[in-house]
Amino acid sequence: MLADRYLKLALAITLLALLALVVASCEDFGQFPTPPLETKPAKVAPPTVITTADRAILAVYEHLLTLAQSAEAKTYLAEFYALGDEWKAEEELFQDGTKLWFVTIDMTRVKDEKIKPYWRQAGWFVYPDGKVIPSNRLKANALMIEADLQRLSVAPKP
Repeated sequence: MLADRYLKLALAITLLALLALVVASCEDFGQFPTPPLETKPAKVAPPTVITTADRAILAVYEHLLTLAQSAEAKTYLAEFYALGDEWKAEEELFQDGTKLWFVTIDMTRVKDEKIKPYWRQAGWFVYPDGKVIPSNRLKANALMIEADLQRLSVAPKP
């Protein structure tokens, strides 16, 4: 009697397993079409709009970091960041109504002789859309810094 119960239970489990296998195989062969997966449109991040002085300074940091492609360039940039603590951003309004940020670094108070002369003062223009370009003001020192980063990022020829 107990053996009959175990036999019936084993038979029921086997039949359920076979049924599950048949249903799964029919689905694989297209017998039971599955509804297409609903794809959600990718969320597009809104464009960055530079509205604060802190965000303008951060845009310059990000810009310089993208120029540093090698370990030497990143070391150069780390030294530059470590010495430069006088970052400042001022919003400028031109006669045609265009606004942009003028981000400067001023290390004239640092008395270290190892500092490159063009590190002492440099400036970048930051557009409201986040575009950063080196300034021609302050002896175009920002352009020299960017040139150093590009030079250090180029792989040496073997």
